[in-house]
Amino acid sequence: MADRKNGGPPGRADEPPSKGDGRYGPSKSDTRLTSLEQRILESAIRGAVPRLVGASHTDLTTGPRVGEMPPEIDFHLHPELDPKARELPGTDKAITYRSALTEALVQADPRGHREMIEELQRSDLPMHTLAIQLFSPVAAHLGRLWCNDETDFIQVAVASTRLGMIVNHLSQNRSQTIRDRQKARRVLLARTQGALHTIGVSIVASCFRDMGWDVDGGADLELNDNLYMRLSNSSYSLLGISVGRVDEVDECAAAIRRVQSRRGLGPMKIAVGGPAVMKDPHAFGNIGADMVAKSALEVMHLADRMGA
Repeated sequence: MADRKNGGPPGRADEPPSKGDGRYGPSKSDTRLTSLEQRILESAIRGAVPRLVGASHTDLTTGPRVGEMPPEIDFHLHPELDPKARELPGTDKAITYRSALTEALVQADPRGHREMIEELQRSDLPMHTLAIQLFSPVAAHLGRLWCNDETDFIQVAVASTRLGMIVNHLSQNRSQTIRDRQKARRVLLARTQGALHTIGVSIVASCFRDMGWDVDGGADLELNDNLYMRLSNSSYSLLGISVGRVDEVDECAAAIRRVQSRRGLGPMKIAVGGPAVMKDPHAFGNIGADMVAKSALEVMHLADRMGA
């Protein structure tokens, strides 16, 4: 488990997790809205009322305005609030699994974990939808519990391991793609030494595979000679680097400079992400990467654009 202060599991420590949210666990008898739920409701009302009024009084409007959600809304916990994420096939069905998945990950009986794998296999939902709408928000919720000391190290470690097993199992056993694999692009995924919380790498890998990409590397590939050897022996459209700690920014920048110095790599793009980028994205803004991704959803958007 990575150090919380330098890129541990995702989740902001300055805001407690939403209580009684049926998406992530059993609801409590208290029917009062949490502060997060109040902000979501307020945002929904603010967005809906102008559209309703405008539909009845077109003379009062000059055209639709696309507004952003309030910055307090955590899209890692609620990716469904992102308009692009809402377009993913099977989003509503994937959301319904959040509570059951969270319970299966934290309960002592391992049978729930195995049953969850079987249930998700039967669902036939696309892996990229599961990754964005189910696995990522559940991982973020676990991270928030850890950051707020609402669960212990052992429970989160077991839950993270189980989640990684589910992601890898489903990803490796799915043949469903949304692109022609004869035209598949190749991505190489690697991590810094401090990126010990590797579930994010597995989630991103599952997204790429489901979108028809050939995926090489992963949680076991660090920024060392093995990485440069693979880059020398094979061609890739994208190199993705997961950074575990903010203090690894210089190491990451040096690796990017070394990669870019290899003129034979062609038009390969470089994207950086991971717990450290989520914690302090501005620290990675000028290190030479083509994209700084704060979530698996942003990585998926990049892959979608490159695959177009």
